[in-house]
Formats: sequence, structure tokens, C-alpha cells
Amino acid sequence: MLRIEGLTRRFGTVTALHDVSLTVEEGEFIGVIGRSGAGKSTLLRLINRLIEPSSGRIFFGDEDVLAKRGRALQDWRRRAAMIFQQFALIDRLSVLDNVLVGRVATVPRWRSWTLAWPLADRALAIEALDRLDMTDHALKRADQLSGGQQQRVAIARALVQAPRLILADEPVASLDPRSTRAVMDSLARINREDGLTVLCNLHHIDLARDYCRRIIGIHAGRVVFDGPVEALDAAAIALIYGQDGEE
Repeated sequence: MLRIEGLTRRFGTVTALHDVSLTVEEGEFIGVIGRSGAGKSTLLRLINRLIEPSSGRIFFGDEDVLAKRGRALQDWRRRAAMIFQQFALIDRLSVLDNVLVGRVATVPRWRSWTLAWPLADRALAIEALDRLDMTDHALKRADQLSGGQQQRVAIARALVQAPRLILADEPVASLDPRSTRAVMDSLARINREDGLTVLCNLHHIDLARDYCRRIIGIHAGRVVFDGPVEALDAAAIALIYGQDGEE
């Protein structure tokens, strides 16, 4: 279980996230929605410890996430795997090697520097690619793939980290409708089959309704809605996006 208490992040005089408190149960698929700049990305980056909070606390079970340093912090980032809008792949590397980057925290540095990955890790990466229907592309350079294919490689990379959480930050924002559905179907299948908790920042309400069982709505850095997708009515949408509704 992930527990967030009074989480606040300021950038100078701007408060990007204000006094957010949430509890996330194991195995949930949660859509985080709101306007651009509402604080959605800040929330996920705080959970992963890519940025530090101005105040507040984060717990995972009995673990104090904000107290982690060194290898303990590295291990937390492995367990709270990030998926980014722009994929964050290394263009010159093969698809397979990009997936194996997800194993960096588990091998000696010389192996990652020389791409001398253990056979067991290679098998794990192939299995992850197979689950994402990307095995046929394993030896291609990452920059030879479409956007949707690259995002599925990024999901495979997250899977080989053996995470407990998937933090997907606008994973389909730059994709066409067909690729969007393929990526969202993949996340939903992983959530269902592996029981992995997924927090997914989304720009479109329809996607949140189709894939998520719980919705967290953020407006101007504050949580203004938290409930089942069935409760996301016109009044809730107006609260999250303003009176003009979805962007």
C-alpha cells in the first residue's frame, strides 16, 4: 500500500502540488487527470523521488520512502518504475538492450557499460517483449520504431525492473489513436495479470473512463476529486477542468 500525507512541492513562489494526501491499494489502476500544469507529473515524480517534496511524507507499506538514500533509493526507483511521455529510450541501442537497461540496478556496472548482460536477464527481456508483441523488433535500433512501438518497449523495460508500482506519466500523449489503445491495453493487461498497481496520468477523460477503476482529479495542485470512475459526472469534471470541461 502507498500512503501519501500532506505532500507539497514548491518551485520558487509557485506551488505545483499542495497538501496532497492519498492512499493507494495494491493492484489498483488509477487515472490521474487534470489540465496541463495541474500537478499530475509532479505527483508521480515525487513518488519516484525524481524530485524532492517541500513538505509531506510518502510511505510504501512500513517503508519511509523519503528517508531512502543510496542503494535503498536506487532500489525504490526500481520498484516504482516510471514510464515517460517521450519514452526515454536510447536511440542508438537495440530494442533488446533498451529493455535490459531496466536491469541496471541488479548487475555490476561493468556489465551495463559493456552491454554484457547475463543470459538470465536477456531471457527476462525477451519474455517482456513477447508480452508486448515486440519480439520481432528485438534487434532493431530504437529509433527505427514508431512512437507506439517505442512506448511498448518502455513498458517492457519497466517490467524487467520487477516493480511493485507502475507510474505512467502521460504515456499516450504523443501517440495516434490506434497506438494509444495498444499502449493502454498493455498497461491494463499487466495490471490485471500481474496485479501491479498502476498510476497513470491521462489527458483525456474518455481514456480514464475506459481503463481506470478509480480517478484522482487535480486542479491547480490540489486533489479536488478522488473516487470510482462511475462517480466522474459533469459536476466532477467541472471541478477538475473548470466550467468549460475537458481541455
